[in-house]
Amino acid sequence: MPNRRSFLQIVAALLPAGLGAQGRPPAPAPPREVTRHTLTGPLEGFDVVLVELNPGPGTGRDHRHTGPVLGYVVDGQVRFGVNHGPEQIIPAGGTFFEATGTLHSTFGSANPTPSRVLAFMVVPKGNSGTVPA
Repeated sequence: MPNRRSFLQIVAALLPAGLGAQGRPPAPAPPREVTRHTLTGPLEGFDVVLVELNPGPGTGRDHRHTGPVLGYVVDGQVRFGVNHGPEQIIPAGGTFFEATGTLHSTFGSANPTPSRVLAFMVVPKGNSGTVPA
C-alpha cells in the first residue's frame, strides 16, 4: 500500500541521527512495522511501529501527525517536546501522547546509546499519517 510505505519513509527521514565514527550521521534504521489493522469509516488504519533513535545532538524535524499518537519507550530515554515547549525526558517504561495536529518539535535519544520507542498511531483515510510542519 503506497500510503503506508510513504508514511514509513517520512518517519525515517524525520528522525534525528547521531554522529558516526567518521563524524557523519549513520543512516537511521527505518521504523519496523509491528502490526497494522484496517479500520472503517473515516479511519484507514491503526499502525504500530518500532522506532530506533540514534544518540546525538539536535532535535528531530518539526512535523505533525494527522491522527493521535501514543508512544511507549521500550529502551533508553527519549527527548520529547511539542509546540516548541520545554523538552521532557521520557524513561524506559514511560509514555507520551500527541493529539491530532500537535507540532512535534523535539524527538531523539537522550542516552549515549540508541533508544527504542513503540509508536501507536491512528491513520485517517487518504494520507500517510505524518506531514512536515
